[in-house]
Amino acid sequence: MAQEESRTLKKLGRKGLRRRGEEEPSDESSKLVGFSGYWEKWGRHLLQTVVFGVAIVFICFVGQEPPGLRALGEVAPENIYSDRAFSYVSDVRQAEAEEWIRSSTPREFARNFAGEENFSRALIRLREACSTIVGMEAEGVEMAQQSLLDEISVKYQLSLLPRELRAILFSFRLSKATFFEEGARLLAQLHLTGVVKFPSNDQKFLSEANATSKIERKMLEMTNRFILVDPEKDTPRFLLSPEELGADYPRFAERLFSLRESQTEANSSWAGQSISLGELTLMGDENASLAALEFRNDLVSEYSSILRKGLFLRSIDREATQAAQDQAISMMDPIVVSVLEGDLILRKGLKVTAIDLEKYENYLDFALEDSQLLPKRIFVTIVTLLFGIVYVRLVLPKFWSDKARSAIVALSILINLGISRFVLELGETELFGSNPLLVGLLPYLLPIAFAPMIVMITVGPRMATLTAINTCVFHATMQNVGIEMLVGSLCSALVGAFFCRDVRLRGSVLRAGAMAGLTGGVVALGIGFASGSGWMVAGNHAIASFIVCVFTGALVLGAMPLIENVFKVATDATLFELTDFNHPLLRQMQVDAPGTYHHSLMVANLSENAALTVGANPILCRACALFHDIGKMAQPHYFTENQGDLGNPHNRQNPAMSALIIRAM
Repeated sequence: MAQEESRTLKKLGRKGLRRRGEEEPSDESSKLVGFSGYWEKWGRHLLQTVVFGVAIVFICFVGQEPPGLRALGEVAPENIYSDRAFSYVSDVRQAEAEEWIRSSTPREFARNFAGEENFSRALIRLREACSTIVGMEAEGVEMAQQSLLDEISVKYQLSLLPRELRAILFSFRLSKATFFEEGARLLAQLHLTGVVKFPSNDQKFLSEANATSKIERKMLEMTNRFILVDPEKDTPRFLLSPEELGADYPRFAERLFSLRESQTEANSSWAGQSISLGELTLMGDENASLAALEFRNDLVSEYSSILRKGLFLRSIDREATQAAQDQAISMMDPIVVSVLEGDLILRKGLKVTAIDLEKYENYLDFALEDSQLLPKRIFVTIVTLLFGIVYVRLVLPKFWSDKARSAIVALSILINLGISRFVLELGETELFGSNPLLVGLLPYLLPIAFAPMIVMITVGPRMATLTAINTCVFHATMQNVGIEMLVGSLCSALVGAFFCRDVRLRGSVLRAGAMAGLTGGVVALGIGFASGSGWMVAGNHAIASFIVCVFTGALVLGAMPLIENVFKVATDATLFELTDFNHPLLRQMQVDAPGTYHHSLMVANLSENAALTVGANPILCRACALFHDIGKMAQPHYFTENQGDLGNPHNRQNPAMSALIIRAM
């Protein structure tokens, strides 16, 4: 017995010497460890801090436009006077002048020469065909007319109705080629003048309605000159036969019959005189006048219809119009706005217009030429980082040793600032342009609570508080806003982080974003009413803040799985999912090792209650306890809790084999 105790003490002594050898290195290795320890303790951390600060400066400040515009809002918060005289070329007034030039420059129109030429050829062909048809026998006239209509339709794309062709034949018999000559001359005049659909007051073109009225007047004058009775013969000859008009115009045919009879009487007042259609409409006999008037008006309608088919409206020549507008704009002198020293740039309480915004922007540009904004921002960055270093050394001295979580904090802040910088840069694009409403919303469109919420979930509340402070300071510096905006953003970020504590369900992140948005909205309303911006402006800011914070919650929800996988960290939400009894490993344990499963449940309950008592993480303790014996599933019957009535298999093995089996698991 004494020998066994002696051997045991020797073994323990050798183990103690080995441990002391590891803990107490030689002098040479001590120097090496001391130098590397100094690097690990100070040098590496200092280098990481410098790189982190440089990244912040480049993301937030380098190449940034003057930030005062983004904090201006839709209503001027105070009177702003110019402390210098300056002048600038106004793009806003230039754009207004260009718009006025484009709206006032007469449009250019193009003629349809091809259509005009085609219709002229159709009239020439009709004139030739009518000359032939008039001299034909009655039997072939109808067939010739139909053939002519088909030819005109196919060859010249001109659709004429039979009654229109009949009217043309009447005109050819009553006045030879007067219709073709006057119609061609009238269309040529109208096309030369130009006919458009709806001309503006400063254009020299006729409207379509005025051109149509002119055609009808000319056709009326021409039709009134049609000669119905030829007086040059010994026996007056009627150029229109009453028989061919009897079907369509019975009263007019009857009047022609009576007129023909009266021409044979010696004492007739019309004997030896030519009679025109216009004179016939003015005769004292009312019935005869009405009959002639009906016939004449129908002819005028048919002739006007034919000529309207040859009236081609001028179409807008967009290229020529654009060229004329561009030429007029190129001749315009740049619009220069001069501001004297002491001039009022913005008046408190008045809505900021695009012109005011441009003037204020140029004022800031000239003011920034005399100041060095970037060095000031670099100084703010250095002071903020020094504050963070002191905070970590005092509150979380061991935080630097956790590389994964320190990387999460740094990366979250940089991503948050990068997203905000992107949103601010959008304010300089045409998406926001010179719209004061959208520019005023920019400070409330930044996802300030993004980094604090992520750090709260993955690292803890102390680091989340520092992240919220640093993020809000960098945002305020980036926008050059006052203390009220800094307080508002800090409240929103801290509330978002507060509601992300003990997040077990991922949907709780959305609730945290909504609470942060509600806080930001209340603060925005208070700031708006306190500054006299009005309920409309304050309401817009509050709504924008709420929507963006809810979106921030969704963004955090989507980023969490990526962060967990990249940095190999487990959040409470992941641990809570692991404690689900439907987890595949736990369900397999229920079947393969029921005793171990029951044992794990008991240990999980005990550890969870103990963690609650001492203030540890209960969900972490429960998850670890549930899976602490998962290795027993490989050979469950080698452990007492799973043996039951089957007996102990160790009794059938030699001790070395039993130990080997246990170690293999």
